[in-house]
Amino acid sequence: MKLTNKELKEYLNAFEEDAVVCIIPVTLEDKKVYKPQEILMMEAEEMDSPSLVVRLGRARNMDAEERCIIDGCEMEEQPELPKFKNNEQRRAFLKSYRSWPVWFDVPQAEETYYRYILPDGSAIVICEYKQYLKWKEQYTDENPESVYQKGFLLEPGYHHLHDCRASDTELVKKLMEIQKK
Repeated sequence: MKLTNKELKEYLNAFEEDAVVCIIPVTLEDKKVYKPQEILMMEAEEMDSPSLVVRLGRARNMDAEERCIIDGCEMEEQPELPKFKNNEQRRAFLKSYRSWPVWFDVPQAEETYYRYILPDGSAIVICEYKQYLKWKEQYTDENPESVYQKGFLLEPGYHHLHDCRASDTELVKKLMEIQKK
């Protein structure tokens, strides 16, 4: 996509005259955002068209909101984070994960991932899944339709969900740390 000078002027005119212009270089394939270190405007006599040169700094992974903007999805509203008085309330919040937005489903594996984005940019993910239905029917008296949960704590910059597995105790500790700040 090319942007004409007229389109750029119309876009910029929608903002206050002294608004800071942010240039956000990204790679869509690997969902990386780069911090611009320097932005240079090429002189008019050197170029046939307006040209900006952006010197890139260190890359970071896009956060959930940025990925959603790039992918054109809508962020689902999540309930407000309550003020917890004790660990029982924190554990109750974790058990209420079904009130959180569904991050994604894996119907083939009967898994649903619920995600709550915390104020510091990290996120708690609870995966709800069924396990070995036929085995349970045959060898246990447990309800074969029961579900299990496993938790994950996604810190900014994480790479693989599997590496972020967290116990309930770790998730409760994270909720405690969030509200100390």
